[in-house]
Amino acid sequence: VLELWNSSTVGGSTNSAEAIRTRLTRDADLFILAFDGSRLIGTLMGGWDGWRAHMARLAVSPEYRRNGIASTLVAMVEERLAAKGARRIYAASLIESAQAGRFWRAAGYVENSVVDPLAKTLE
Repeated sequence: VLELWNSSTVGGSTNSAEAIRTRLTRDADLFILAFDGSRLIGTLMGGWDGWRAHMARLAVSPEYRRNGIASTLVAMVEERLAAKGARRIYAASLIESAQAGRFWRAAGYVENSVVDPLAKTLE
């Protein structure tokens, strides 16, 4: 997973095998992987805290893009989040990736005029 993220997206300061293991202890059913045979070609992490739903780390190998993989991953996570009771989903999109922003908008996600996302990296 880390290799795919590093080769397909902008790296993240909090990406680590330990973070992935921790994530899998919370919402393993919302951590969706796409394969072509045994090759990992896509990921999407969903999260549900009982109040708000989130999606992050949408990644598809560059040579597999524009084949509906990302849309399929999003639809799968949206369906699972809705089944848990989610009524709104926030999607993390890297500001520096115009391609990511275009994808999320095409999927029906819009800028939020109510909540301004802020982040703090804990050391």
